Amino acid sequence: MATYQEVTWKVPAELQDFVVSVLIDLGADGVQQGDQKLTIYEDQSKEGWQERVQAYQIGLRLLEEQGLAVQSKPVGNEALSSTTFENEWKNYYHASRITNRFTVVPKWEEYQPEQASEQLIVMDPDKAFGTGTHPTTALMLQALETVVRGGEKTIDVGTGSGVLAVAAKYLGVGELLATDIDAAAVQTAEENLALNPVAKDVQVVASDLMQDVPTDFINTGIDLVLANILADVILPLIPQVRQVLKKGGLFLVSGIYDDVEEEIEQALQDAGFVIEQKMQSTTWHAFICRLPEDVTA
Repeated sequence: MATYQEVTWKVPAELQDFVVSVLIDLGADGVQQGDQKLTIYEDQSKEGWQERVQAYQIGLRLLEEQGLAVQSKPVGNEALSSTTFENEWKNYYHASRITNRFTVVPKWEEYQPEQASEQLIVMDPDKAFGTGTHPTTALMLQALETVVRGGEKTIDVGTGSGVLAVAAKYLGVGELLATDIDAAAVQTAEENLALNPVAKDVQVVASDLMQDVPTDFINTGIDLVLANILADVILPLIPQVRQVLKKGGLFLVSGIYDDVEEEIEQALQDAGFVIEQKMQSTTWHAFICRLPEDVTA
């Protein structure tokens, strides 16, 4: 039976978004936010889980030493059976209206739409980061609603749970290919996409960013690239997107927190992108970028 390590730290509400970004940069797949607390779950069957927990504690200790009101010593640190872990997630996650159009619904929960225009994205939240409740995912859903006109050939880089791929298909994009880092992540995405019939034709491939995207998919050019990923891999992704995006195409990117916003904005502009819209939720940012029609090769 699988076992998970549940580690909880006391973190004031006003610092939680920043500390979440630090934990994710240190390797956390997802962080559960609660009343003055942050919790991570590490699968003990995955190699290196103990080292990751140590890295989280070192990161929080550095923040504490810098004067932030963060307690680096966990207030909870215990092993959970897979059954208990599953129940923890079920107690925490419920249907959540993310935008006027999209509601993310855990697969175990019965939910009736409140409006005819409401689209349900069914997810298994314990499968991957990206349940729709994190500000970066919500920003990307809003960006998609803003730009999709229908028929766009699309790549979702680092698809995670697949939530953005499902939303994009609801909005009417054309061919859509999703990537994630390894075979296990691909399986996770495929399982979640299968819960949403609208996304039945989405192809998922294992790829480090866009390095292993099939050439037959990109050789005619891409209209739209989505990336809600960790900030430290956005910079190497930018030239990859620049290479495959059609002139006039769009790049939607999030996972950007305050400290790196200016650096990423400059890198996008240096690569020839025009930032058409900046979006923000608490300390998190997203950009809607376009590759101009007159950009030089």
